[in-house]
Amino acid sequence: MSLALAAGAQNSSTSSSAVCAGCIRSNLEYLAGPALNGRGSGTIDEYHAAQYIAAKLKAYGLAPAADNASYIQSATIKTRTVTTAPVLTFDAGKPASWKHGNEFAAFQFSQPDIAAPLQKLNLNDAQISPKSVKAGAAVLLKLKPGTGVQDMQTVVGPYLESTAALIIVPEPADGEARFQRLAGRLPRDDKRTSDAAAGPDGIILKAEQAQQLWDVAEGTLIKLHADVTPWQVSHTWNVLAKIAGKKADQIILLSAHLDHLGVKDGKTYPGADDDASGTVAVMELARALAKQPKPQRTIVFALWGSEEAGLVGARYFLKNPTFELKNLVANLEFEMIARPDAKVQANQLWLTGWERTDLGPALAAHGAQLVGDPHPDQNFFMRSDNYALAKDGIIAQTVSSYGLHKDYHQPTDTLDKVDWQHLDSAVGSMIAPVSWLANSGFTPKWNEDGKP
Repeated sequence: MSLALAAGAQNSSTSSSAVCAGCIRSNLEYLAGPALNGRGSGTIDEYHAAQYIAAKLKAYGLAPAADNASYIQSATIKTRTVTTAPVLTFDAGKPASWKHGNEFAAFQFSQPDIAAPLQKLNLNDAQISPKSVKAGAAVLLKLKPGTGVQDMQTVVGPYLESTAALIIVPEPADGEARFQRLAGRLPRDDKRTSDAAAGPDGIILKAEQAQQLWDVAEGTLIKLHADVTPWQVSHTWNVLAKIAGKKADQIILLSAHLDHLGVKDGKTYPGADDDASGTVAVMELARALAKQPKPQRTIVFALWGSEEAGLVGARYFLKNPTFELKNLVANLEFEMIARPDAKVQANQLWLTGWERTDLGPALAAHGAQLVGDPHPDQNFFMRSDNYALAKDGIIAQTVSSYGLHKDYHQPTDTLDKVDWQHLDSAVGSMIAPVSWLANSGFTPKWNEDGKP
């Protein structure tokens, strides 16, 4: 189907594969409208969004794909809040006591009390990797010269997936602004599913303190403490539906996250672009593909809950899948496609991790208006639900057209900013390529060094 057809179609009667602009608009206006108060992670508004989406997918003719013939998978979440600034202490002949907001800034906090032996890892040594981490250690990293803020997620991220108790990172030379942002508030709430273990805490040290700690002997006991509230229990919800294919053991997963930031300090964050736009894209792809003949491969449609709280819904699904994960051929996550990106051509979309797999070029060869991510410094491949799946070895990448607009995570991410022509075209342009993927024998592969 051509872009012109995708952009211009107003209802499903034009063609069995045509985009329904009216469906997209009504769905987005509800999800990002006043009734749902910004769909805050783990709130009743997120639940109402999940109910609405599930009802629509059922009406489109999709079968349930959650447990017990249901369209909604529920997960219990536990949350606690840091109430005092964390304090790091150690004794290397002279006691030292450093406080969050002064000498360091905590950016990942899930354990209110840590007592761990110091381990020093110099990343200038090519032999050092996350596998070098000792379980339960307080790991101080020495960064390579020139490592900047934009490199941190790529460089430090794998260590935050390790068995360490604490990851300590020196402030990059260009990292003062980020340090001040983190230091100016208490660490965000520790929010996770009830079956999830705590990961390593993470802190950024000012350069002077980082050098001081580097001079301390390995094995020195490092302590980190903060006061926290008791655990509070809530829930999050994933919506799961499917178009059963002739091959149940080959699954294409199309996904987006249905939550946003909700209401904070009396202000509503509607999240029209982030990620109501991706949600309605998945819903519209489901509606259009359900009108086509039975595909060869099964197509599962997933709308994840509590992505904004740390990919909680997607991580829960990976631990509690409703189908064999080994059957997943590929995952396409749709994230922020309500506006065009000036860095690419009009109506083009881009794919995170383009160079990591052969999926993007294959989709482009079959009509997808997809190009590589023009913002590699933003590490978008690691910043959406796809990353939770990619870490499990699944080919999982995000489709977007986010042009770094200033409304990101602001109350101004509203419906009046949506470019409806672009959104209709973006969704419509993916119908035929996804249909090809669901009916072909093509199985994407990781490129060399592409797997995270």
